[in-house]
Amino acid sequence: MEYITRGVCGQEGCRETRYYLDNGLWFCRRGHQQEGRQVEADGDDFGTQGRTSRVKKAAVEKTQRIYRGRQASRLFLQVYQLVLWKQSYTLVQSRGFPPEFENVIRDLWALHLDTFADQVNELSEEDDEPRFFSSQPASSFDDPQDTKLGTTPTKWPRLIDSIALCYIAALLMRLPVSIEGFHRMAIRGEIPFIRIIKDIPRDMRDRLPPQFIAILETTKLIQAEHLHGAVADLLSYYHHRFGMHFPPLNWPFLLYRYIKRLALPIDIYPAVKRLQHLLGFSFEYPTGTHGRRRPLQLPEVQIVVLIVISTKLLFPFDDYNRYPLSPKEPSVQVVDWALWAQNQRNFDREETSGGRLGKGNEISVTEKDILSMTPSQLDEYMNWYESSWLDHSKAQNPLADFFPVNINANENQAGSTPVEGNEAEALLAMLRISTSQLKSTKVITGESIDTPRPGSAYARYRTEADLPDMARPFFETTAKIAGISLSTLVRAVSQAEHKITKWLEEHRRVEAIRDTLGTDLSSETSEMDAADMSESEDGQ
Repeated sequence: MEYITRGVCGQEGCRETRYYLDNGLWFCRRGHQQEGRQVEADGDDFGTQGRTSRVKKAAVEKTQRIYRGRQASRLFLQVYQLVLWKQSYTLVQSRGFPPEFENVIRDLWALHLDTFADQVNELSEEDDEPRFFSSQPASSFDDPQDTKLGTTPTKWPRLIDSIALCYIAALLMRLPVSIEGFHRMAIRGEIPFIRIIKDIPRDMRDRLPPQFIAILETTKLIQAEHLHGAVADLLSYYHHRFGMHFPPLNWPFLLYRYIKRLALPIDIYPAVKRLQHLLGFSFEYPTGTHGRRRPLQLPEVQIVVLIVISTKLLFPFDDYNRYPLSPKEPSVQVVDWALWAQNQRNFDREETSGGRLGKGNEISVTEKDILSMTPSQLDEYMNWYESSWLDHSKAQNPLADFFPVNINANENQAGSTPVEGNEAEALLAMLRISTSQLKSTKVITGESIDTPRPGSAYARYRTEADLPDMARPFFETTAKIAGISLSTLVRAVSQAEHKITKWLEEHRRVEAIRDTLGTDLSSETSEMDAADMSESEDGQ
């Protein structure tokens, strides 16, 4: 019998290494049958000894991993709904929003889903490309509005629209939250927005086609001005589609917050209220979509514009002396704008004091910035990168344990203090310093044409280049807290000042006509009285 040498048998302690073939089965020299491949002999048993044949596995039908057409559209809307829930849940649990906020978000989204019902039903099950989607941010101010929402084929919701929807829910509940506040929370990672795709379950994410993944990816850093445009578009859509009317802003709280953040005297508050009635601002969002979107039509822009004009009237940015009539006038106080600008710079540097990178600044880091970072700043940046960009749902590489990335994460968290507490303390410190630096001017009573009074020699700046060095820091800080660009703020202030000028001209014209008519009537009355007296004398 022919034997073949192979490995050790191992059955029942057998150490045999020689094997023979019998009827297609392998046996060791001691008769133990071996597991493994079988060798089938040919039926004719002619020249086929030793030829092996492998048994093929049954073919398994492969299922499609990425959805297409109608199925993909429905999955995308479910994913977007999950994003909205995560954002609203975080706002309620971490940011102190009322629990009813989630219900308002749910109702607004339920109305919005009605837009996509016909669009999804029109798609076939195998349609490969979704239609009318855009991953670009909302347009900024003064962009032409060529179409009206609700009357043309709709687009898939953008990622920025989720933040806009949260703002609209806060507007309906009259919560004193600004658009810049929502933008700041999104950039700082206080609500899910940056790299939201990693927070979506992997089973759902793997079945979305790339076109829908692109909508949820953060490919461009959004600006607060883009969020203004997205909010205006959504409000116009809800108004035209469902006939919804939205309340005005809870502007007294927002106005107080703006004045406090700008470290201005509280006398700005009543001045803004008087200018509001003069200009007819209702602090409501416009519902029309015709023409171009003007920044002065937006209520938050209106508030900061009135603050700027009131500040220019009461505390101008020049060295021209103006003397009030009474010590009770707000203009008795004088703001040193050079010291004010220094206080604002100190407040902005408070978050990065102590060699910290600053929350929210990580996303703006460039290659050049990394070269000048300290070790603690690098650790801070890498911890942010790990939490924002690394996808922990993937299978971990076996070598990853040799390169730990979160060694100092717990130490940094333990040594850090609440950011909001630091900001509140820094803001109060800035207010105390700014209040102590206010000066008083001379009061000149009595009417005098030659005495310059508050409001005289009012300076107007039509473009950004017209801003003097003393006024530029104030305009820049105001534009930042309003979430608009500096050029947009200057243009909006100029438009409001033009309206005030027209009102003054109309008021003066009416006064002149009234004075003229009053003079004519008084002369005619005196002549009639003289004639009556002469007639009475003749009769006597």
